[in-house]
Amino acid sequence: MKSIRLQSMTILSVLGASLTFACTSEKIVYRSGTDFAAPPAAAASFVGYYDETNKQTVCGSCHVEKQVAWKATKHANAWADLQANSGKAGYCEACHSVNNLGNAVTDTVAGYRSTKDARFHDVQCESCHGPGLAHASAPNATNRPLASIKADTNATNGCGECHSGTHTPFAEEWKLSGHSQTWDTSHNSTDPYCQGCHTGQGALLAWGKGGNYVEKNTTTAMLPATCATCHDPHGSPNTAQLRFSLGAANLEDNLCIKCHQRRGTLQDAIAQGRNSVHSPEGPTLLGQAGWFPPGMSVSDSIIGTHGSSVKNPKLCATCHVQKFQGTDPTTKAAVFSTGHRFLATPCVGTNGLPLKDQTNCQVTAMTFRSCVAGGCHGTETAARSAFTTATARINNLVTQANNLIAQAKLGPKKAECTFATTVPYSTCMGIQFNISVATKVGGVVHNPFLTEKLMLASIAQMQKDYNLAVSASLDMTPQFKKGHPTGEGSR
Repeated sequence: MKSIRLQSMTILSVLGASLTFACTSEKIVYRSGTDFAAPPAAAASFVGYYDETNKQTVCGSCHVEKQVAWKATKHANAWADLQANSGKAGYCEACHSVNNLGNAVTDTVAGYRSTKDARFHDVQCESCHGPGLAHASAPNATNRPLASIKADTNATNGCGECHSGTHTPFAEEWKLSGHSQTWDTSHNSTDPYCQGCHTGQGALLAWGKGGNYVEKNTTTAMLPATCATCHDPHGSPNTAQLRFSLGAANLEDNLCIKCHQRRGTLQDAIAQGRNSVHSPEGPTLLGQAGWFPPGMSVSDSIIGTHGSSVKNPKLCATCHVQKFQGTDPTTKAAVFSTGHRFLATPCVGTNGLPLKDQTNCQVTAMTFRSCVAGGCHGTETAARSAFTTATARINNLVTQANNLIAQAKLGPKKAECTFATTVPYSTCMGIQFNISVATKVGGVVHNPFLTEKLMLASIAQMQKDYNLAVSASLDMTPQFKKGHPTGEGSR
């Protein structure tokens, strides 16, 4: 085999086998490699490996960084993993090799499916990008095969063609999740601030991720948060090829919190012309959300076990990405849920999996198994009790707070209860914002300790600033502390 030398700003063509292999890159200074053998005609222009033993793809000869990252992923061992599985069957091979699945090719006579050639083992670059022969032979910007970041249950390309079905229903579950609906007729703003989380393209742009892909430069066909928004197909140092860590306990580096942090504080909300939260889950979890009344400093924030990366290493994902395994009542076959509906405490059906329709899911019917599996609570009964106790307590404080606001609106300082962007913010504005923190879906369970303290401090400040009285039955002593059934408290 002749060797190939790739040099910066230079195209060097070497005739090998029956092909001319040429590369150009401004990043590669020098590299030696081998020519790749012409793929079988039946492969339909897929090229695959040039060295299967060392997992060196033809694409990786030029795209070295992507090759190195991909080699550490499960995709690079897909074929070996299948062979080691005692339940393997012939129909499994299509999702463990290079062919028409995952890309825009529709003809099933392609790659491994038509050749059974080992060079097409594993889920390689072309599994997502499509046939690379033309680009590898004479690379240029017009013939580079771009991958799609679309995701759907009936997709003809993309992750869903393999990551779906009875055993791996990722696409089906994603379709039922809120992530598949982040961009629709009710979320169609052209504001980059909104698109940075509500669209797949906007998130990748805001995060400085994604490279080139089919839908990158569109201005009309915006996509919701798809698989590739969170997972890097080329590989990453994080588990499950995630673009950011699940365990980072801060707003900048945690994958989920990078979006679930909008209008979490009164200052952030005012900057957006609002006096309510939008997606404050991250700041709430980490003890940073809300309006801190005078005398309550950031250092006083309470971080419960849910927000502790020591006690809860996966943070959001511990509860929201919980896998389930059950049995089909009719066929008795095993059925699975991957957790990609992101339901923390779902109601489950007779097959042991989360029900498709969660509309009428009551607390008494919810499963709290994620709370037990995460190690925060000893039993589901204890977790459910903690949830109902905290919810009742916070709801009572919210009722008291709303009564105080109603009284203040009748008093001499009623103007302070009207939305304004003046600084410092009035106590009446602040308590209204904290009510939005407390009543946001999941607001209580994400951090009952912080939520209770915000409400108690706000109520006390309302009493002081507006000379108001609260119900004699209201207990102003914090109930959520170390030793309380809700779990361990501040740290």
